[in-house]
Amino acid sequence: MRRSWMTALTLVAALAWLLPAAAHAQATGTISGLVTDESSAVLPGVTIEVLSNATGLVRTAVTAADGFYTVPLLAPGRYQVKGSLSGFRTVVREGVVVSVSETARVDLRLQVGEVTENVTVVGESPLVETSHATMGILIDEKKVVELPLNGRNFTQLGTLIPGVVAPPGALGGQAGDATPGGFGNVTGGFNVNGMRNQSNNFLLDGTSNNDTFNTGFVLRPPPDAIQEFKILTHSYSAEYGRSAGSVVNVVTKSGSNEWHGAAWEFNRDEALEARNVFALANQPKPKLKQNQFGGSLGAPIVRNTLFAFGYYEGFRNTRGTTTTVTVLSEAQRNGNFAGGAAIRDPLTGQPFPGNVIPASRLSPIAQMLLKDFVPLPNTGSNRYTASPDVGDDRDQFGIRLDYQMSQNHSLLGRYMRSQTERVTPPITTPIAQISKATLQDVMLSDTYIFSSSAINVARFAYNRIYANPAVTSGLKNADYGINVPHNVAQATGLASMLISGFFTLGDSQQPFVERVNEVFQFTDDFTWATGRHSWKFGFDVRREHMVIAFINRPNGDFTFNGVQ
Repeated sequence: MRRSWMTALTLVAALAWLLPAAAHAQATGTISGLVTDESSAVLPGVTIEVLSNATGLVRTAVTAADGFYTVPLLAPGRYQVKGSLSGFRTVVREGVVVSVSETARVDLRLQVGEVTENVTVVGESPLVETSHATMGILIDEKKVVELPLNGRNFTQLGTLIPGVVAPPGALGGQAGDATPGGFGNVTGGFNVNGMRNQSNNFLLDGTSNNDTFNTGFVLRPPPDAIQEFKILTHSYSAEYGRSAGSVVNVVTKSGSNEWHGAAWEFNRDEALEARNVFALANQPKPKLKQNQFGGSLGAPIVRNTLFAFGYYEGFRNTRGTTTTVTVLSEAQRNGNFAGGAAIRDPLTGQPFPGNVIPASRLSPIAQMLLKDFVPLPNTGSNRYTASPDVGDDRDQFGIRLDYQMSQNHSLLGRYMRSQTERVTPPITTPIAQISKATLQDVMLSDTYIFSSSAINVARFAYNRIYANPAVTSGLKNADYGINVPHNVAQATGLASMLISGFFTLGDSQQPFVERVNEVFQFTDDFTWATGRHSWKFGFDVRREHMVIAFINRPNGDFTFNGVQ
């Protein structure tokens, strides 16, 4: 067992002297722009109001002497932008879309007139991001929910982006049902611009969602619980840090003033799948039954003040996996190897007469192991083929609460949990191969607006993986006459026995019986916007704790290869 912990402290004092200013926290976006009159002269002192269509939240700003304004730290969604100044008509811009890690440029042109007169402008924000040099592509809610995904793994959508490819299977692949648990970076997602899939940094609502052991993601919310996500490929700001590859920034859905929800069921069945060519004709067709189902609901608890969003998703998969094993025939179990390779007496080195081992020389230990764990052949002289049903059951749920305490103070709380269990029936092993995992994530965020130009966001997050990737049988060597002690109680099982050219008996040679990964994180970001410029200060403190119980040959290890 190896026990280690790491404390990482990153202090970022980012003094961003950008034109125009682009101050955004990791799970939010920004609206900024220039306000002018009809002669294109800049207008200082214009009051800017930004209204969230979803929650009714209003944020304000005032244009500086250069006519520029910035409204940072806005949750992704649609907004209305209003500009007003005495002696000018009020201008209203509808349908402004704010996306994660992006700045929506909204320039306003005011006309001379009464403040009570409104000029409404409807139009989309520019498609080109001009406020910073970060390269990345946004995957919005429509793509996340509506594009087909086998297994509903949102990272599969990353390959729609130039420079992003699925990793080869040997490096973890990109399975739709990927979940952390044992060995292998199965949740790394993709390779970006030639970097390894271990180099990605996964964020969930601005906080770490990284498996510190395998370097992939921890929680994988269903697409219906994701507002949008963005993959930043390079030139991202100092606040992200950590990894040399991409930054995968996922924002979960929140409640709003409107009730909204969804329900889903995805099914796969063996009736629509070809029969495995290696399955025996006299056996039933290998089973395939997969159901992925769930629902989500978002609603106001107190209108314009308290909002809730929750989801549940279940996954049930039963798949017959066709396997062929070389076993011993009835005659061979009784010592008769006539017609085969010469069987030599280990005491004399000479072949047994007729290639038959005398009954008195047969090991009672071997006969007991064969009787209990090795089936007789069902095809050919010494082949056993079967398609046992591998079961994979998963359940996950999450809840998010957004509380607008006042116009200047808001809180966010979120909890997610996922449980998985995969069972592979035995053929020559003592028990089924059982792999279990429980994943949890909790996050609290506090946003306080000191003024229209000074905002602070503090976050605390904790995620945890508890897994039993390989549960051992608990059988004792002594019960089978094997004189090898067990040196780790939690990994007790039969000794691993490899019979060259045939099969493997016993428990795993190196059972991975337990792993615990914990990440405690506290971050604070302070943004100060002054006209076209913004200053940003922040720190990120993490404590990463890992317990790995990957045990080397705890019950003994035997190899029989026929070499004297």
